[in-house]
Amino acid sequence: MANGIRLQIVLVAGLLLGLSSTASAFGWGRSSGYLYEKLFNNMGERYLSLLEDKATDNPANLTPEKRSICLKRYSGILSDGVLDIRIALGYFDWTTGSNVGYSGRSYGLSPSMDIGAFEALKELLTSRCSGNARFCGFQQSSESSSVFGREVIIQGRRIKARVEIRFSSQSELLSDNLGKYREQQRQRTQYMENYFSKALKEADAVFYFGHSRNGGGPDFAPPVFIGSSNKLDYAGYYKAQRPGFKKMLNALSSGPKQTAVLGLMSCASRDHFLSRTRSIAPNTGIITSMDVLNVDEVYTAMIGGVDALLRGQCQHSFYQSIRMTNNNQKFITMDGMFE
Repeated sequence: MANGIRLQIVLVAGLLLGLSSTASAFGWGRSSGYLYEKLFNNMGERYLSLLEDKATDNPANLTPEKRSICLKRYSGILSDGVLDIRIALGYFDWTTGSNVGYSGRSYGLSPSMDIGAFEALKELLTSRCSGNARFCGFQQSSESSSVFGREVIIQGRRIKARVEIRFSSQSELLSDNLGKYREQQRQRTQYMENYFSKALKEADAVFYFGHSRNGGGPDFAPPVFIGSSNKLDYAGYYKAQRPGFKKMLNALSSGPKQTAVLGLMSCASRDHFLSRTRSIAPNTGIITSMDVLNVDEVYTAMIGGVDALLRGQCQHSFYQSIRMTNNNQKFITMDGMFE
């Protein structure tokens, strides 16, 4: 699908549980769960179960050449004793061209998935650890519901890991975000664009999870349609103007520092974004996808990438961590990380 990521209806029917009957301004405070939250939680739990049995690298066991490359990649990341990972969830609408319904309720045109993804990632990060997985065991900050911390041992060093996650949709309903919450949505979109740009210039690792918008992303705003139709304006807006991509390139080229790792977890991100991003940030390791994918491939690859960083995984093991399933092996790749 042109919108960037397919969400298979059969998958939703099997895993989407606990939808609520009301929406609030922020989509918060609902005991029955958020739209798509259970889906994202189940996908994450399954992937973490694969990571539990994966060994953590000991650089001393690598060949001298591979050890040198791996230690060089992490030297700057770990130099201050803090691993700073920031996750930016784009305005992740499920646009089908018609109203989306589930369990007798209509969610209208293009409901948002990023709030549910945010809640699922929070639950996964703060869950008890099993086996060797490290995308777990975090404590939520007392100052922010979006910041999480824990201590990890990376390549023999005691490191403070910090993960921050922010989302773009003011509520799950597009009609509200374009209507009664229009001003709040405008402010949230601006906040997320600034958050992403700042992260690209400050954080050790940045992951964007959302739509590629056919090269117009990363995108933190509600979808732009053609006139009054239910079709996204790819030709006239996203592909023609490439607003999100231009902002990302500007952020990478305007600061004294560039993030060491960038995960562009969206459809066909390699074709859309890699070449020019690598030319501007040649020392940044970039994780991308190679096709229009189901949501689980890019979502689980992001979890695998964060887990790999929390362990200090080197070349082969890091690549495995983002490719633990058959589909991820086909469609997820990495450039400039350990070359």
